[in-house]
Amino acid sequence: MSCSLKQKFIACNVLVLFFILLFYLLQPQDAQISYISNIAIGPLIPLQDNKTLIIAPYYDPRESSLIRILAIVHHTVNNFFCLFYCKQFGYVHVMAEIDIVQDNFGFPYETASLLCRIPPDCDFNYISVYPNRTKDISQIPVFEISKDPMGPFSANFTVCISALYGKYDYALQMIQAIEMYKLLGASRVTIYNTSCGDNVDKVMRHYIQEGVLEVIPWPIDKYLKTSKKWEYVKGLDSEIGYYGQIASLNDCMYRNMFKSEYVLLNDIDEIIIPLQYWDWPTLMSNLQKRYPHINVFRFENQIYLFSEEASGSKLWNQIPGDNILQRLYREPINNMTRTVPKMIINPRNVIYTSIHSVIKAKGQVALFVRRDAIVFHCKNSRNKNILENDWIKDDLILRYNTSLVPKVNYVVQKIFPKN
Repeated sequence: MSCSLKQKFIACNVLVLFFILLFYLLQPQDAQISYISNIAIGPLIPLQDNKTLIIAPYYDPRESSLIRILAIVHHTVNNFFCLFYCKQFGYVHVMAEIDIVQDNFGFPYETASLLCRIPPDCDFNYISVYPNRTKDISQIPVFEISKDPMGPFSANFTVCISALYGKYDYALQMIQAIEMYKLLGASRVTIYNTSCGDNVDKVMRHYIQEGVLEVIPWPIDKYLKTSKKWEYVKGLDSEIGYYGQIASLNDCMYRNMFKSEYVLLNDIDEIIIPLQYWDWPTLMSNLQKRYPHINVFRFENQIYLFSEEASGSKLWNQIPGDNILQRLYREPINNMTRTVPKMIINPRNVIYTSIHSVIKAKGQVALFVRRDAIVFHCKNSRNKNILENDWIKDDLILRYNTSLVPKVNYVVQKIFPKN
């Protein structure tokens, strides 16, 4: 008996629906994961244990193929699992290795890497981490992974600055610093922002639009009691020092590891200035020729002091912040001073960094004492043990005066036209 046209139409539709369902079921799991509402975006994602903040996961192929999840953890936490979303065979749980960055200066919360070994033959784009093994994976955050970090550098020099806090609003200081970084050879500046004032916010928006600045929100005080002090002392009601500076510096290093040839680690009031050369490309080209096995270059910090007599004292005096062109004297270095270096590093050969030195790295580390370059530090508090008569006249910054002034003028007039 022949089928009616209506029956043929129904059978055809059923067959089409069958193939659509089969196609959907055979799709890789990550295609379904992309619709999950708990894909985590941004640093400092809290886990349910209330003792862990996840900063970001990074693919790290240097020693073995693993995912390195940077985190801030309470010192009592000792157990983590990683969950890989493998396209071929579903979820795979792997116990994480907890690698603590030892330089926490006594605070109860520490910077750590949660090391997740990639399962054999697992093709994945997503990973989760959690402190206790659980069958309910619906509530744990999911992180997207970029597994192919190698490629041409998008920057020769990246400056990492952490962190702005306390409604930081020294707009002039930020403009001058970023323009100096650009003159010296920076392609990118990365700033971790806990809080800033309206003037600095305008400055950052300008440089973001220009394409030179990347701002990472860093709301660490939302989750932890932070301290302006770098070292824990008994009775201090703080959980982490200096707004998690070590954590943010390590994140900046990993964020730029395969994007930037060199990374500079310093504060917004510090500029690494060459002594014998004009800029960083010339400096580093010469240093790498002389010291091919060095991957970490530490430069001596020298404090430059404010002088009312400087010729640039009337420039931009209505813009909040110090004028670095008035820093024409420096403190002498002797047994009463404590010099704290800052660094230019090859990030691909550094595992962990602290503030003034690296904790774990491949190759050699060198400290350059008043040689090749120094850290020009615009510090407002001065050493009371050093008399003003002992200050040393040093107008190093005026080498850049002719180039710097018109660039700062342009930005000031664009952002603050009435000033």
